[in-house]
Amino acid sequence: MAAEHHDPDCVFCEVDAGTRPARVIDGTTDTLTFLPLTPVHPGHVLVAPRRHVADIWDLDEATAAAVGTAVLRAAHAVRAVHRPEGLNVIQSSGAVATQSVFHLHVHVVPRYAGDRMPRLWPEPIETDAARLDDSVRRLRAALDTPHARPSQHE
Repeated sequence: MAAEHHDPDCVFCEVDAGTRPARVIDGTTDTLTFLPLTPVHPGHVLVAPRRHVADIWDLDEATAAAVGTAVLRAAHAVRAVHRPEGLNVIQSSGAVATQSVFHLHVHVVPRYAGDRMPRLWPEPIETDAARLDDSVRRLRAALDTPHARPSQHE
């Protein structure tokens, strides 16, 4: 990987460069699949683009496609090896969303009844229909503007 696509202060860029040890499972020209330092349990893997991408908003469509394909491959491998009852695919962008390494990555986590993973979704609450309708209207409008589409030139 070209050095200009790495952040010298990023641990995942160091993994890609081979300067930080990791348990690498798979790699393509664009992606790397490896174990996190502290997996939830065996089968928990990370998929990251090789080039430094801070978060989902920094991601271009071609890299997104490569990451998506690698996630799918990892999910099938986890299923074949660990036979989970379910699977979480988690990508967090921003500290508030629990992103702790600011290099985009996707967790592929096998799930089992009674495992130590916490519940991901809160209990449902009543939501104001007018607020939801306003959100839908504004989101539709945003999708029709050029800034809402990923750049093809990144």
